[in-house]
Amino acid sequence: MKEYTVLTVNPGSTGTKIGLVTGEKVVFDLNVDTRPGEFDGCETFGDQAPYREQKIMDMLAEHQVDLTCIDAVSGRGVGVHSCEGGTYLIDDLAYDHALNDAAGIHHAATLGIVLAKRIADRLSKPAYFVNPMSTDELCDAARMTGVKGLYRPSHAHPLNMKQVAIHHSKLQGKRYEDCNYVILHMGGGTSIGAHCKGKAIDQTRIGDGQGPISPNRAGDLCIDDVMTLMKRGMSLEEINMLASGKGGLKNLCGTDDVRKIRNELIPAGDKMAALALEAMEYTMVKWAAMMAGALKGKVDAVLMTGGLANDKVLAEQLTKDLKWIAPVYVYPGSYETEALASGAVRVLCGEENARKYTGKPVWEGFDF
Repeated sequence: MKEYTVLTVNPGSTGTKIGLVTGEKVVFDLNVDTRPGEFDGCETFGDQAPYREQKIMDMLAEHQVDLTCIDAVSGRGVGVHSCEGGTYLIDDLAYDHALNDAAGIHHAATLGIVLAKRIADRLSKPAYFVNPMSTDELCDAARMTGVKGLYRPSHAHPLNMKQVAIHHSKLQGKRYEDCNYVILHMGGGTSIGAHCKGKAIDQTRIGDGQGPISPNRAGDLCIDDVMTLMKRGMSLEEINMLASGKGGLKNLCGTDDVRKIRNELIPAGDKMAALALEAMEYTMVKWAAMMAGALKGKVDAVLMTGGLANDKVLAEQLTKDLKWIAPVYVYPGSYETEALASGAVRVLCGEENARKYTGKPVWEGFDF
């Protein structure tokens, strides 16, 4: 079978990560840095696109990449409305929605789709996005709250989680669509999901005040907690920041660097740091068990991934505490580059049909 070559584009606030993948080999994974103040004259992230595009082309030239060998370009899917998981062809509608941030993300990551199509058009090749951030496959019961008309959204790390699940399934000689997994994506924020036969039917709401304590997310904040913080003089915006970026270990220990906490603070006798780290692991186990419940106990494996999975002490403790659910496997780090490339390859080789972006949220409420 032909080994396809895919260029991947994954923009961030301080640069654009680009990867070149041939077959299953990552040829390179580089960051095209952005200088401070470089985009000061850009009113929107969309205005940055031509400049970022040129920097990417310059980087490819610098590394002497033969552009004729690229079969497709795959960009991170952010800024579009919610849709099911899979690989989507970037057409004019998807491009326009990402360019204008239809999902209201307000982040440079929305340029993933934009840059992928612009570069692909240069090369006269197809452009795709894969398992976008807005992937929504929740089962009906998981959408419900106890308040009429108030529903749970889908906020997790689908790109990396699904790639790890697909990769693990292949190693086991199985298909992702035939397996059930509890997956923990552990990073600055931690997502824990129940994946049933190829769909994430339930998961924690990362950054929304629901889920485990993590390095910079507070984890569960019930309404009484929010009211207490408001009575202490905090605004809703400040409370939201505790939920989405300044809570967790960062608030409890003054740092979100687990290595510093484990190797410096705890040995120095910091009891709060020791308890905070224990509580983070404890809440990860609790939420993983809840997701096993969502799968009715029928779990083929527990999969751990993300940057925190590199922490061997944490990974070993979680393995010990979760092995009663199912066998535990650890895939540390991010597989986003591989995920973007392999999604495109599955379409190119005919293993998967490219999906069409409809421009409408995949779920807009029940019809009753």
